[in-house]
Amino acid sequence: MKILEEIKTHPANSKLAMIIRHADRDKIPDGSFGNEILLNKKGIDNSILLGGSLKEHKITRIFTSPVPRCVQTATFLKEGYGQNITFHQTKALGDPGLHIADDKLAGEFFLQYSFDEMYKRFMLGEAIPGVPSAQAFEKSMTEFIRQNTNENGLTIFITHDSLIAFYHYCLNKVVYTKDNWVKYLSGIILKIE
Repeated sequence: MKILEEIKTHPANSKLAMIIRHADRDKIPDGSFGNEILLNKKGIDNSILLGGSLKEHKITRIFTSPVPRCVQTATFLKEGYGQNITFHQTKALGDPGLHIADDKLAGEFFLQYSFDEMYKRFMLGEAIPGVPSAQAFEKSMTEFIRQNTNENGLTIFITHDSLIAFYHYCLNKVVYTKDNWVKYLSGIILKIE
């Protein structure tokens, strides 16, 4: 996994935030938010594998979206890691997430126009009903990560592809397309100073 290689580029005593998408799931039905869709077998296996791959790193805590597939990812990652790790569910990472200011308005826009349109408008700096500006979202997300990555080691944040795509664009103007979309169990590593 590319994210594991990126972790290795930092000294062992670094204070790192790992913001990742949940593990593999089945397709979300059209016209749905899909919050009820759980991990599939591959997602469970890959979460356990990732946890095992992180054994040489100190995981301080896990924060997860309360959406069940994210909670499952945290649970199976912890199982693979083989050590006790506390994890906290937070709506900052999903349902709705800090990238959504009003879930009713944003949800209506999403169902009417699709996430692709939402993402396009976000990158263009256009107002989207129920979605904060890129500047406001980056500020609140960065503050949330900094407040919760408060000791040396790896703090893991399990969330959704949309939040990662928005945040990565805010941080580095990284644009995701169908060809390079945020893969399961991939995301962003941030060194917190």
